[in-house]
Amino acid sequence: MAVLITLVLVLVLVCCGLKIGNRTDDIIAERLELTEIVELRDNFSDGTLNLQLWQITREGDFKESIIDVYDVDPTENVDFRLRLRANTIGTRDDTVKFHGVRSVEKINFSEGKEISFDLDWNNQSNGCYLTASLYLCPTVTNGNPRKEKDWLKFGYVGVPPERNARGVIAAKSDGKVKYLYTEGWPEQRTGRHIAYQRIKIILDDKNKSLKIIENGKEIYCSLSHGLEFSSAYLYLQMSSHSNYPAREIYFDNVVVASK
Repeated sequence: MAVLITLVLVLVLVCCGLKIGNRTDDIIAERLELTEIVELRDNFSDGTLNLQLWQITREGDFKESIIDVYDVDPTENVDFRLRLRANTIGTRDDTVKFHGVRSVEKINFSEGKEISFDLDWNNQSNGCYLTASLYLCPTVTNGNPRKEKDWLKFGYVGVPPERNARGVIAAKSDGKVKYLYTEGWPEQRTGRHIAYQRIKIILDDKNKSLKIIENGKEIYCSLSHGLEFSSAYLYLQMSSHSNYPAREIYFDNVVVASK
């Protein structure tokens, strides 16, 4: 009886080993395939800003401007994210402050691309005139991409007086801005509560379409994205008006991949 039980256990372990081995091979193959189509990936897990991937951008006067990789988990676990922190108390009233990062390398959009990233609005107690945005811009600047002649933007804008925000999609072509999506602004002024947002931006070059998915739900789709450029730098950016105490937002899990 003991011999029979031992034989059964050996057979089970052998079968499990084969399954685990096959599954491991599948995972490795899948990752190798994914590596071939991913153009940019950063989950900031190294704990420092990778300067081979990112260049810091900044415009305006700040009391405090911090752009770094920060562990947001107060426990013994580690959760590194890109942190953008701004304090604008006592700064000029006639300027808006912008800071963030841009990709060092240009991204080719001549084929379809899917851009995904996570944005943590960080439960702002006062999100008035605070923005968090992703720009695709064909020109390079270490200042504010909003000033460039052409771009596509997705982001959130804080809605007065307190915590709420609204989504914004806009495109700029030859210096002219067109708003594609504003969540009903200015007619609808209340905004909504946002928290940890998982975003996908899907550009289909063959059909020239644009689709944006927020937390698994499609919020915008256009049969024509209207972009005149086929390659662009990726900018992650925060802005704030003057005279606000320190506020910070976080970006994470940035991926640009071919469709």
